[in-house]
Amino acid sequence: IRDRLEMLLSIDEGLGKILDTLERTGQLDDTVVVVTSDHGYFYGEHGLNAERRLAYEESVRIPMAIRYPRLIKAGTTIDPLTLSIDLAPTLLDIGRAEIDPKLQGRSLAPLLKGEQPDDWRSSVLIEHHSDPEQYLGRSPLRRALNMGYKTVRTERYKYIQYTDLQDMDELYDLETDPYELENLIGKPGTESLLENMKQELARLLAETA
Repeated sequence: IRDRLEMLLSIDEGLGKILDTLERTGQLDDTVVVVTSDHGYFYGEHGLNAERRLAYEESVRIPMAIRYPRLIKAGTTIDPLTLSIDLAPTLLDIGRAEIDPKLQGRSLAPLLKGEQPDDWRSSVLIEHHSDPEQYLGRSPLRRALNMGYKTVRTERYKYIQYTDLQDMDELYDLETDPYELENLIGKPGTESLLENMKQELARLLAETA
């Protein structure tokens, strides 16, 4: 953990130098600055470490901060579901460049301006394909063997459907159980919720086929 924090400190220092230079040359407010990251490792959550392939919140959520005062009011936060694939169309949109309709993702510019589009996504698809045994067999990540999955996440719920494991699927209410500690599958009264999440997962997979 300390090694990773020291690595991040060097990034902090480098970004600081870039921002200082932009400010000194009068270009800071005309520059879109985006800070984001790869997926983080678990540090003991769910009994996991040295791993980031699973569909729990600590792994699938990544930080993203954008500074561009000509468009974004300082302190703005976005509640609707966003994805890393939204970054490319966002930068094209802000730069007034044409967005290829085949490009995945949507521009975040309306959300950054404080608008709330009526047709914004209500769920997201998260996928991971099982790694081959020869890749994971001798590594610290061998616990992820055969752990491929297809997952749908809405603003409140998450359903994880494992592709290689039987009877291991997971369903969580992120509002009442934000740390994903209680699997709702098999709990009385959750049958219709599970079926709805399965249908939504099938719809998202059909869209990407």
